[in-house]
Amino acid sequence: MRVVFLFLFSSLIASHAAAVEVYRCLDEKGEVTFQQGPCEGAGEKLESGEVQAAWGPLRQGEKQLYQAYRKRDRQRHAKSRKARLASATGGSVPAQNATCYDKRHALEKVQARLRAGYKPSQGDSLRRRRDYLEGYLRRFCR
Repeated sequence: MRVVFLFLFSSLIASHAAAVEVYRCLDEKGEVTFQQGPCEGAGEKLESGEVQAAWGPLRQGEKQLYQAYRKRDRQRHAKSRKARLASATGGSVPAQNATCYDKRHALEKVQARLRAGYKPSQGDSLRRRRDYLEGYLRRFCR
């Protein structure tokens, strides 16, 4: 009984799939749509039935659309990556190499000034600056 049911069910699906007509339509903007009825403008009827094993090359409008989607996806991925980095680093994004270089250079100057001597009124300011630069480098620069 099961074999007969499966045979009838598969033949029903195969006959229904062969009867479906699919049209690939191009609108005035160059966007591609697929529909079951004939196209109003430019378009072509696609063969139905078996799945095609190979894909053809993209047309110019399709290629531009594909590239636009890829660009949008890269931008979204970059934004989500920055958001993940920001949450991992406590709300901040890693600094660029030039910024890290400048901060290291400033830290060396402050440390040299602390070693060389300074006026008593400058001590607190130099130590705060040193602590800030060390914290910045620890947090943002690897």
